[in-house]
Amino acid sequence: MDINKIEQKVISILRDTGGPMRLQEIARRINIPAKTPLYSSLLKAVENLISSGIISRSSRRRYHLQEYLNDTLITGILKIEHNKGLVYYDKNKQPITIKRKNLYTAFDGDKVLVKLLGVKNKNRQYGEVIEIVSRAEHRIIGTIEKDAGLYFLVPSDDRYYLDFVVPSKKLKRATHGSRVVAKLVEWEDPNKSPIAEVVEVLGNVGDIGTEAERIIYEFRLPKEFPDKVIEEAAQIPERIPQSEIKRRVDLRDKLIITIDPIDAKDFDDAVSLEKIPNGHYLLGVHVADVSYYVKEKSEIDKEAFRRGTSVYLVDQVIPMLPEKLSNDLCSLRPNRVRLTYSVLMEFDPKALKLVKYQIVESVIKSKKRLNYDQVYEFLKSGRAPKNEIEALLLEMNEFAQKLRKKRFSEGGIEFETAEVRFVLDENKNPLSAFLKESTIATQLIEEFMLAANRTVAKHIQKLKVKHKLKSELPFVYRVHDQPEPEKIKSVVNFFKSLDIPARNLVSDKAINKFLKLFEGKPEKPIVHQLLIRAMQKAIYSPENIGHYGLGFQYYTHFTSPIRRYPDLVVHRLLKKYSAGIPDEDELNRLSRIVDVASDQSSEREIVAMEAERESVHLMLTLLASENVGKEFTGTISGVTNFGLFVVLDGIFSEGLIPIRDLIDDYYIYDERNIRLVGRRKKKVYKFGDRVVARIVEVDVEKRKTWLKLVDYLS
Repeated sequence: MDINKIEQKVISILRDTGGPMRLQEIARRINIPAKTPLYSSLLKAVENLISSGIISRSSRRRYHLQEYLNDTLITGILKIEHNKGLVYYDKNKQPITIKRKNLYTAFDGDKVLVKLLGVKNKNRQYGEVIEIVSRAEHRIIGTIEKDAGLYFLVPSDDRYYLDFVVPSKKLKRATHGSRVVAKLVEWEDPNKSPIAEVVEVLGNVGDIGTEAERIIYEFRLPKEFPDKVIEEAAQIPERIPQSEIKRRVDLRDKLIITIDPIDAKDFDDAVSLEKIPNGHYLLGVHVADVSYYVKEKSEIDKEAFRRGTSVYLVDQVIPMLPEKLSNDLCSLRPNRVRLTYSVLMEFDPKALKLVKYQIVESVIKSKKRLNYDQVYEFLKSGRAPKNEIEALLLEMNEFAQKLRKKRFSEGGIEFETAEVRFVLDENKNPLSAFLKESTIATQLIEEFMLAANRTVAKHIQKLKVKHKLKSELPFVYRVHDQPEPEKIKSVVNFFKSLDIPARNLVSDKAINKFLKLFEGKPEKPIVHQLLIRAMQKAIYSPENIGHYGLGFQYYTHFTSPIRRYPDLVVHRLLKKYSAGIPDEDELNRLSRIVDVASDQSSEREIVAMEAERESVHLMLTLLASENVGKEFTGTISGVTNFGLFVVLDGIFSEGLIPIRDLIDDYYIYDERNIRLVGRRKKKVYKFGDRVVARIVEVDVEKRKTWLKLVDYLS
């Protein structure tokens, strides 16, 4: 046992006990006998810790952590960003910055003990890692390289900031150039290389299967379910007890349908709409009652909490729930009896005002499974309906568009975005890419889901008023804060640099009015994209601050419990409150649940979004690699001091034209106006300009594409 490891053990023992200890007691706990070489090492380790100010020795020769007196030891989770560490220990405080040289042997995700070093540079608190409290589960993606008879793992993920030594007996048939997954075996001395062991050989760098698996490991996505979860899911009865059906509102005879993407397998929401005798619309949103099957603190629940959300990669889905639930028992398949949670909303058709509602446990039997393409084709055809479902679709579309128009008039921001989708071959290689935009079919479902989510959130507030509660009921809200004024000011100035007239966009109505100026104009996608970037990110929170983007005072997520954990929590809370307001102890317990669920779900949502974005990036890079040497028209999507980023038409891949390759002039980066300006000819390249570019090189591993400018169009 070396000195460093002994020092860590001394710190750990003194930290855990919290009080002064004699050296003999410390030695006993570390299992170091007296009068041995290890005991001499313990004496040296203790003296080192005293010299560095980490521990103190009292006059009675008892040792304790000095930092318990002056509060300079902090425990937190380490995140590695841009070759330095950030230790997060309090969500209301700035993280502690750890320079590369002070990371000790810590990696991203480890729980560490940090000694504070002082405040420097813009009030930033610095520190150094002095102990690894607990290791994260490290799965490192990288490439095996052989040098001077030794094998090294070169990580693909920048969060692993140095190479690993892999003993030849731990290669698992990997050879030089293999892409592998490895686990950390040991790293105790920062002056030596960490040791790793190969646990899986993925294949060759650049292969679609290899690169797709890399994403799963790099984002630490839990692909396989633990055995306990699978076993628990297998024990869930497939037959619904008759007693359960009888106690619910029976909607099996209603005309209820599902509308989903063409490749969807988990149908977690269904809709209905009917005119009732008083002339009002009765809109029904019926959501899979996952909470009936997934009980709190069950193995499935624990795993769903850990995952937080389903992850939709281009070539595969990593579900939040086991397939028996997500694709079968909870999926609202046509002509199958399913347990649901329904929001039945009665609207005045003229004022489009919600006049009354019910939130009920229900049972349904969906009459038809439709996809967005089918619905869109019918609605755009303009032909008369041939059956009751087509008649229903016409009525739903008319009502949804009225709701949509009203929402935007009341403050919802009318952003439009398009998602890149792919056509894949049988080996999941991308054949082509296309843009999937919002249609009247997707808008129909969107408006109905928004109405249900909003109604559920308002219901919680009504319960507070009804029961005259002084405090808010514990709940998970979906919130979206107002944009920061500086970001809006920055984007306005950027618009001006592009010769796009813009004033200070201080309100949602001002933003909507501004967006309308670009309907049907080529600048429209650019304007929407830049304004979306200036917005805050929506998160889950136990504190309601409203949803700025939607223009709603109250909003939550209720409609997708198969793929989002917050929705499952919301279902449980609604059931709890429908039985009466709990006592104070139970409310305190529920408050702790919603606090933890909100934070965890927000964090997992970010991970999922980043993984999905990387999956799209991979496919776009692969498409570019199949088109090396070809020319494409494209749009400048970014301007930097080292070149121009261009999104290519047709394949939607983004590549870089290095500034050094713009040989007709010497170009200078105008940072204020974000553009390149030729010194002699004054030619300008800016965001949104149209060009012709040739793909000259692609690095699939690094997800980079290099272009050569062929022509400037506008």
